[in-house]
Amino acid sequence: IEPVRVIVVPVRPDVPRFDVGGPVLLGDVAVISSSQLGFAGVDWRRGTLLWTKPTGLHVAPPIVKGDSAILIGACINPPELPRASDTLLGCLRVVTATGVDQSYGAIRGTNLEAFAAEPGPQAVWLDGDRAVRWRRGERAVSVDLITGVARPAPIEPPPIHVTHRDRSWDITHTEGRIIARAKGKIAWQTQRTYTAMIGAVYLAEASPMIRVIQVGPFDGRAELNLLDMDATGSLHGQAAFPVPAISVLGQAVDNVGNTAIAARIDSSLVHDFVVGYAANAMRVYVYPLPEILRADPVGVAVAPDAVIAFHDGDTLTVLPELSPPPTAPGAATAPSQNPTP
Repeated sequence: IEPVRVIVVPVRPDVPRFDVGGPVLLGDVAVISSSQLGFAGVDWRRGTLLWTKPTGLHVAPPIVKGDSAILIGACINPPELPRASDTLLGCLRVVTATGVDQSYGAIRGTNLEAFAAEPGPQAVWLDGDRAVRWRRGERAVSVDLITGVARPAPIEPPPIHVTHRDRSWDITHTEGRIIARAKGKIAWQTQRTYTAMIGAVYLAEASPMIRVIQVGPFDGRAELNLLDMDATGSLHGQAAFPVPAISVLGQAVDNVGNTAIAARIDSSLVHDFVVGYAANAMRVYVYPLPEILRADPVGVAVAPDAVIAFHDGDTLTVLPELSPPPTAPGAATAPSQNPTP
């Protein structure tokens, strides 16, 4: 396939690319982060840079809450803390899709020196109505969006909540296994382990399913398998045609199950691609990324009529939508706001 458009964002090449994150979507605006540009909002339909927000050398992945984006990064001008015992972790900014600041303040807390020094990949999740959970490596904190106060928190991502008729399940990916709990008790769990849990899949006239990825050897070669298992615990499921891959670089799913995955074919670090699947597990396309040495993760997001990939620290590639044929089982699409890079 051919991309709909390729958008190159101006960056500071003299700054090391320590971190990259996003995209997350606020309608037609893709919000991205990079040590070389701070945060930016890009109109992915028109290919224009709408706004930027400066940060220090380190940035966390952006996240969407309602009609706003939450941005966490190192402070440009570190503020004075109210207590000498506090540790400054960074600054938090909340902005609208047009880049208007809604709030800005320091992230701070006590007994957080270990988190401040923790290396490793970062992730940010919503944590209730007024907080976000920020993970760094093997440590995490919960950050109050109003006060900026941070406290130690579990490192596990929040469960996927699935409802079917009058029943509901909270489903987690724990030590590789998929575990579903109903009213706090284990309802079912897998014996096999899986590489990643992507999200929930909703097809018309079918019970919801949980979409997972398994990367591993098969018949002498490494491949990526996309599998759906019934969230209610029945044996119903579906599987997609596999693709060759040795690892996953990023993934995203929308509100019905349309899925985009960035994956790596081999250990050369130059052969990467984005594969798109419809909610019914039909493989829609495979798009090879430019063949350059790539050490950073690749972020993807799924919009109603496009897939947006953020790669190489400065490039947004807009790909076609993930619609199955009209005769295929499926459902109306909805945007992916918080993909998992």
